[in-house]
Amino acid sequence: MAPTPRKRARQACLACNARRVKCDVTERVPCRNCAAANVPCELRVSRRGKHPRPSRRRPEPDTNVSSAHTSPSPAFPDDTLGNGSTIDDADEHVAASQVLAALSQNRDQEDSFEVFEADSSITVRDPEPQINLPDTIDGRQEEETSVFLGESTSIRYVTHGYPTPAGAGVSPPENLRFLHSVPNAVRAENMIPPWEVERRQARIRSLKAEGIFSFPPKPAVEALLRAYFKWFHPCFPIVDEQDVWQHHELETLSPLLLQAMLFIAVIHCEEDDLPALGLGSRHMAKYVFYNRAKDIYDVDFEPKKFTVTQALFLLSFWRAGALLEKDARHWLGAAISLAQTKALHRSAPTKSPDSTTEKLRRRLWWSIYIRERQCAAALGLPNRIRDEDCDIEPLSEPDFEHAFSLSLPAPKAQEYTAYVMGMAQLSRVLGKIVHCGYLPSKSLSTNDRSQMKDDLVRWRQNLPIAMRGGTDDIGDPPGFHCNMLHLAYNNLLILLYRSGCIGSAEEGREVDGQVALQAAARNSRIIEDMLLEGNLRHGQIHVITNLFNTLCIHTVNLRTSRGTGRAILEHRAKLCLLGLQELQKTWEVRNWVLQLFFKYLDRSTAARLQMQDDSGVTGAADKSQVGSRQEDRTLDTGGSPRHEFGGDMYGLDTLLASDTPWSWSTEEANQFLFSQIENDFAFGEGGILEWTNTAATI
Repeated sequence: MAPTPRKRARQACLACNARRVKCDVTERVPCRNCAAANVPCELRVSRRGKHPRPSRRRPEPDTNVSSAHTSPSPAFPDDTLGNGSTIDDADEHVAASQVLAALSQNRDQEDSFEVFEADSSITVRDPEPQINLPDTIDGRQEEETSVFLGESTSIRYVTHGYPTPAGAGVSPPENLRFLHSVPNAVRAENMIPPWEVERRQARIRSLKAEGIFSFPPKPAVEALLRAYFKWFHPCFPIVDEQDVWQHHELETLSPLLLQAMLFIAVIHCEEDDLPALGLGSRHMAKYVFYNRAKDIYDVDFEPKKFTVTQALFLLSFWRAGALLEKDARHWLGAAISLAQTKALHRSAPTKSPDSTTEKLRRRLWWSIYIRERQCAAALGLPNRIRDEDCDIEPLSEPDFEHAFSLSLPAPKAQEYTAYVMGMAQLSRVLGKIVHCGYLPSKSLSTNDRSQMKDDLVRWRQNLPIAMRGGTDDIGDPPGFHCNMLHLAYNNLLILLYRSGCIGSAEEGREVDGQVALQAAARNSRIIEDMLLEGNLRHGQIHVITNLFNTLCIHTVNLRTSRGTGRAILEHRAKLCLLGLQELQKTWEVRNWVLQLFFKYLDRSTAARLQMQDDSGVTGAADKSQVGSRQEDRTLDTGGSPRHEFGGDMYGLDTLLASDTPWSWSTEEANQFLFSQIENDFAFGEGGILEWTNTAATI
């Protein structure tokens, strides 16, 4: 006798539906599962048969319709699925889901459940207060179940029955629908087996027990958020400030996003704000908030992909060790991948290019772009974003309409806006410099340098007056963000012309070297002003790279200088070291590239650049120890890394007194230094290898 076919449950309560388990609520109330778990048993309203289904007949054309509402040409179906289509959204989802369900009937499932449109979050029901899931900050629910498929996919040729004419060429991006809604049957939340749901729930309960979802007292959180919006948000406005405060007051802000924001905020907060957190030192608090955000991300607790992208971007500011896997590039790569999946790199639909949502999307994408270009150039690694793949609109002033608090003075808002727009433009030039000068088979030509220099000059001329910097004005000195913008500008000139600082003394190379030296001198003056103002420690992380490149220029020119010029170059180089020392208060600079830099200096130059504390005592014991230590380092082929955390171990004034921090052989260290200082410094044109102990006669 053939076995009786299993029947699907006609209805399930909310708790059983969320857990994807069989429910007998139609036989008893409460159901067996809710009674065992001692939770409320509530019925859900079935959506079967309640989807709107317009007539499948093609409507007769209405000649009275205004031409303003005329549908686009069938050759270019717009992103509303095309007017006049014979199948609407609901029918397409139902048909696709039925086909996919039929194809998967052979799968053995012990616990069947109804396919429905549910919240993709995993709700944990326990006696503890419920963690409120965040509302959609971007307000576009449909994108949570959509995926971006670009021009190379064949699906665009069968979309809605409108074939692209052979002579049409590339369809306008604003008239193509690149975001495709995933059918219900194969959405992630409907493909999770019950045992995986149970595992995630157990993991979330464990994280809650560990305090991962806990936060400091509300006044302490608000103090950190104020530091975030004062120092970090003006540089990377990836959220709407008013919305964040509103969600914070309602306690509906995403736990993932809030932990990530607190991780950034504790970097910039004042020392007086740390005791209220109850987490110890700044380093410890930063470590706690980072790991909380990382753990929440790992369990897929946050259902909103836009929010996840924001959090991943913030996590990219974690300064991991040189050999650790989950470093800045790891998190930044995840943010880039998710952002591209949601088409943040593409032009906004023509129906809503100026909406609040699109403005926030553009700011988030360009923040990712700026950060990616800075990381790639600083580490000498490939760019992960190609300009050819992007057609998103450049940032404009209206994009910042909702970025900052309404109480922010208008001049400050204009300064913040000009800074972000200027950094985005400089980042595009930075990408071109890396592409033309850093690829294995390319080098910067004279024409390339000249053209990019002209672009930079035009960029500076088009800046608002308040952001042009300089010392000619009698008024107020340049502001904090103006100084950071010009540090990045001068750094690009250094990257363009630093190869002229070494090699033969040709006339052209000498001119190039002077351009780089003048840019480095301007950076030193900016650093000196910021040190006097006391705000350098709040500089963004790219300032570290700018200072290191400036330090390299001054140190190279120090070898060929005499007399007063030599003393000035020493002073400028020490200003760079003082700047890095100040930045370590915020970013805890344990700059291993800088340690290698000191390791390969000749003993005379290294002794001249020794830092002194306030009492005038050098960080290294004395100059004779510098020489002996330099000789010992050339024979060092290994050793365990040092892990003392006391005193000024993180200070740059101890670099000359510390041993080699990594267990690298001499060959490995030479190879790394070659790539970091010679190739990156001179676009592969050589010259730095002559800088050795035996060759140093200064």
